[in-house]
Amino acid sequence: MDAGPARAVETDVVRAGGRPAEQLARLLGRAGNGAQAARHLAEARDALMHYCGLQSCRHAKGPPRAMDRRTYRHSFLLPDGSVRLVWELEHDTGPGGELVRAVFTDRGELALAEWAADAAFGPPLPPRTVPGADGTGAFAGLALDGVRGLSEPPEPPDDPLPSAPPPYAERPGRRRAYTEAGSPEHARRLLRRAANTNPPGEDVRGRLHAAVAHTIGIVTRRSTRIAGRTVSWSLYEHAFLLPDGSELSLWEIDHTRTPNGNPVCEVYASRDAALDTAVRRIEAG
Repeated sequence: MDAGPARAVETDVVRAGGRPAEQLARLLGRAGNGAQAARHLAEARDALMHYCGLQSCRHAKGPPRAMDRRTYRHSFLLPDGSVRLVWELEHDTGPGGELVRAVFTDRGELALAEWAADAAFGPPLPPRTVPGADGTGAFAGLALDGVRGLSEPPEPPDDPLPSAPPPYAERPGRRRAYTEAGSPEHARRLLRRAANTNPPGEDVRGRLHAAVAHTIGIVTRRSTRIAGRTVSWSLYEHAFLLPDGSELSLWEIDHTRTPNGNPVCEVYASRDAALDTAVRRIEAG
């Protein structure tokens, strides 16, 4: 009997609880490359404990259709006190939308597989930063869990809004749909809750007073173990449409790298600055 289709339609997967050997068997059984990976995981069958956490994910509502990519990190505590890490990649980005799962024991191979899956989401939106940001920071061109092409040049701006514009989501040539109203108030509340000491300045705040629409999208989400506890962070883009047809984005990092583990929000004027915070400071340790 061909087990492939059964794995493809499986949506309710239990990744926690049970004996470690049973979790490993289920993990390998639902992965398309499970038989090959099993040859490198013989010692994990004797694991004393198992823990699974979501490491990163990417979602798209379309077009052309809704797609998802998730990466799970499985940790197996071995009898000698060491930990064996196994990564599970799950996505439905293929032409037919079939759910595909694979397991990896090498970080490099995992990264290549993630980038291949993320290619189906299409090229990312170019950076939308305040004047003076040159896009040549430490993360220009970095591929990080679906955040790709940071150094791509922006497209020429659209023509100014006509006197009777069509709905924001239907403007010809736009690469994103603007569906949210109350944009100046949204920008004010976002900047008010920013906990960082270097949020966007008054020039950006002044431009956002005239915003006519906005949209919010998640760029990436990650988690890692630091000092014995799980620390997670998410990057959101808040894109604002201005009256002259130009666009301006604020980049929000929500993270739990705090003394008590409570989540906080930080807001930056560029994607490079937000990623620098996430990777160099939040994940440092």
